[in-house]
Amino acid sequence: MYIFIARMKQVRATLQNYAKISNGLCARGVKSATKKSYTKTVLLPQTNFPARLNGKKRAEMDSYLIEKCGFLELYKWQRKHLAGPDFVLHDGPPYANGEPHMGHAINKILKDIVLRSKIIRGRKVHYVPGWDCHGLPIEMKALSGAQNISPLEIRQKARKYASDAIARQREVFMSWGVIADWSESGCYFTNHPSYIKNQLQQFVNLYERGLVYRAFKPVHWSPSSKTALAESELEYNESHKSKSVIVRLQLDVLPLNLRNLASGKSLHALIWTTTPWTLIVNQAVAFSENSVYCVVEDSLKNLYILAQERVTSVEEKLGPLKPVATVKGHELTEARYLHPITKERLPFLPGKHVTTDLGTGLVHTAPAHGPEDFLLAIENDIPVLSLVDEEGRYTGDAGDEFVGLSVLTDGTEKILSRIGADVLHIDAITHSYPYDWRTGKPIIIRASYQWFIDVKSIKEKAFDSITNLRIYPEQHRSSYTNALHAQIKHRPYWCISRQRSWGTPIPVLHNKRTGDVYTSRKWVDRLCKLTERCGPDYWWEMSTEKLIGRELQQELPGNVDDFEKGTDIMDIWLDSGLSWSTVLPDKKADLYLEGMDQFRGWFQSSLLTSVALQERSPYSALFVHGFAVDDKAVKMSKSVGNVVNPELITKGDNSNKNPTYGVDTLRWWVAGHACQRTQVPVTAALLNESHECIQRLRLILRFLLGVLHSYSGGTSVEPEYLHLDKYMLHALYQYDKEIQRLYDNYLYHNVSKLVTHFLANTVSSVYCHLTKDRLYCDEATSPARLAAVEVSRETLTVLARSVAPIVPHLAEEVWLHHPENLASVQLYHTEYKIPETWNQPEIAAHMETALHLRNKASTLADRNTWELSGVITASRSDYESLSILQKDRESSTSELCEILQLSSVTLAESSAINEETRVELRDIGKSLCQRCRRHPESDDNGLCKRCVKVLDVTNLSSVSL
Repeated sequence: MYIFIARMKQVRATLQNYAKISNGLCARGVKSATKKSYTKTVLLPQTNFPARLNGKKRAEMDSYLIEKCGFLELYKWQRKHLAGPDFVLHDGPPYANGEPHMGHAINKILKDIVLRSKIIRGRKVHYVPGWDCHGLPIEMKALSGAQNISPLEIRQKARKYASDAIARQREVFMSWGVIADWSESGCYFTNHPSYIKNQLQQFVNLYERGLVYRAFKPVHWSPSSKTALAESELEYNESHKSKSVIVRLQLDVLPLNLRNLASGKSLHALIWTTTPWTLIVNQAVAFSENSVYCVVEDSLKNLYILAQERVTSVEEKLGPLKPVATVKGHELTEARYLHPITKERLPFLPGKHVTTDLGTGLVHTAPAHGPEDFLLAIENDIPVLSLVDEEGRYTGDAGDEFVGLSVLTDGTEKILSRIGADVLHIDAITHSYPYDWRTGKPIIIRASYQWFIDVKSIKEKAFDSITNLRIYPEQHRSSYTNALHAQIKHRPYWCISRQRSWGTPIPVLHNKRTGDVYTSRKWVDRLCKLTERCGPDYWWEMSTEKLIGRELQQELPGNVDDFEKGTDIMDIWLDSGLSWSTVLPDKKADLYLEGMDQFRGWFQSSLLTSVALQERSPYSALFVHGFAVDDKAVKMSKSVGNVVNPELITKGDNSNKNPTYGVDTLRWWVAGHACQRTQVPVTAALLNESHECIQRLRLILRFLLGVLHSYSGGTSVEPEYLHLDKYMLHALYQYDKEIQRLYDNYLYHNVSKLVTHFLANTVSSVYCHLTKDRLYCDEATSPARLAAVEVSRETLTVLARSVAPIVPHLAEEVWLHHPENLASVQLYHTEYKIPETWNQPEIAAHMETALHLRNKASTLADRNTWELSGVITASRSDYESLSILQKDRESSTSELCEILQLSSVTLAESSAINEETRVELRDIGKSLCQRCRRHPESDDNGLCKRCVKVLDVTNLSSVSL
């Protein structure tokens, strides 16, 4: 009903508007004594398509179009009706947490533009939307305000929270016009039984290939979340403050050539650290074999050893240091020192990671809390000592004075107090430090037993698999390629275990006596059946004995009572990284499209799992977009409070602050700004600009729709195409070709620019403007007028087709008002082909000459050009083109007159060589026709010959005024 009422209102408004236009055409130069209105005799455009939809009507129309114009059926339709091969776009799953935000809008709309641009050209697409449903943020929501909650209760609450978030996000994604099979069976969810079953199978595949193993290693650990984190789950606080300390460690055994130093003096090694809490687990001092170390004496006659290159820098903190002796780095192998707290004798070890760029050139080594430290301990068969628990507090093994202290706060102060006089300098430094991206609190490096994927063994295959990888946008290809390579190159292993409840369990048993782990394909097959039969909570509901089952008990390497089920879940990056194996089991994606942060996330996890399991990349190309920022270029986040809700853009609110722009404005903004920029600004100015672009497009499409109104009554007269018509068809041919190239290369910002430029400079200012006289004032069945109508029809079709991937709501709304009542614009255009005959560069060249001359004439004119005649002396090259548009030397009805908008044109060829074409304008000295305002009056009614013929002036008195 709303649509019908709105249309009727708009009809009245439109007719009133047309009347004003027509009166304007006839208002100038009319004799008062014989003034008549010929408004109803002018064939003005007629359409019910509204010139503007604002506020609530805009939002209602968007919803109506989604429901009635095949948006929800398009994906299934193209799967059934279009020919392959498929274009495969694999969806990186958004996180099932929170309200849809501008990042969602950028990502989902870009994906939809990709899909629609393929479908409208007749290409079948494969796209299955998904959601990443496990992980810490959802679990934290479930735990909010709860005490002593069991794993099963956590899972139930988390599942409900994720389900609600998915429902909300799906509703909004659909409202943006994103095409997909949005049914439950048409999407994938990382917490659904079918997905979990596949993930368990892929885990055992990795295990059997020797790529998954359990080890005690230092990992990023979040005390605030009490779990291991991957690099991709960190954010770096550039303003973090740490205590920076220089500590002395007393040498107990000196290098041979330093043993002759003055008797009775102690020699100390100087070390520097920004993690003084790790001094309690110091197990060695590392040095550089190729550096020179210097013994220095301070003002109190204390002797210290440090790298020769660092003496000057350390003096700035400790005061003057007098060189006493030097020793080569490799000679320090003989030295031993005393632990700063326990006074245990410990070694000096050569380390390749040691440099003399910072600190003292002697590196405090705590293997439980640093990757390089850990490797150094392994190389030298040193057992790794860990005294920090999952909450980031010292354990009982650290001693009564330290147990329970937080290492990042009280623990640090206690350590420094305990060392006392051996702390020579303390200051605070501000530096980049990793934080848990979910809790916003600092992390530590902590050794613990975790499960890992051996990235080192598949690195070369990973690099080889992306040798020919295409990355868009092309201008960032080199830097993005380097980013992907760097992330893989510097990653020796991938920690895939998490100490949480909301996720997919790692399917292993632990032997309580020996510490060994057990898993097998046969057992995982059983677990998959349990998943299907009992649901994904079975692991937490069943006892270990029931999980194993009677049949498998005989195969266990030991008594069933010796085993217990593991409590770790899989990293959510492994969840989503394996999505290709569920969604694309027999396909390689043509495209992955995500934000630039996914080089250390989903792009990488997908690549590593695919190379490990099928020895190839899961994707052929990457399309990388930027992230949303505010008007101050600050990344949008809830914590900062600068988030913009996309629904305030599409639906507005009751205040003037947030007008209703509609979905197409949001989509136009995405297309115009998210493809090339690493930062995508969300500002009122840019949204207004996008809205105005849509409005200009809307008005031109409205004009073209109005031209198609039938005045000819189904005549059989053949159109007579003039050169201007053929020029327009040629322009459409070239435009369509370039639009397709831009879509194929994901240059959507250039698509929007080309559309805007083509509308303003070719469609509106040239063709629509120059054909108005024909369209309005010729006979309805005039062959020339019919040609203009047909070209306008094709122009409307090509324009709608070109913008439909970006602004499908507008395209479908236009198509609803098409007088031929055609099918959905997406469905109609899959079979639409532009004829090669439209491509006529020769005619285009002639027209360009005339249009250039038109600009000259317009510049010279001081009034309405129809009140002027032109004398053109054309250069030899221009004359060839212009004479095609005007056969006679003098004419008032030639195509050249129509193009130049002159009452008459006298055309002559210049006799001079290399002379430029000259234009002289003259006043015709007559009044213009009261009906068409083009030709001079020729009878007493104030009409020109053409209008007299059209109206049949013998019956002029019957004209309704």
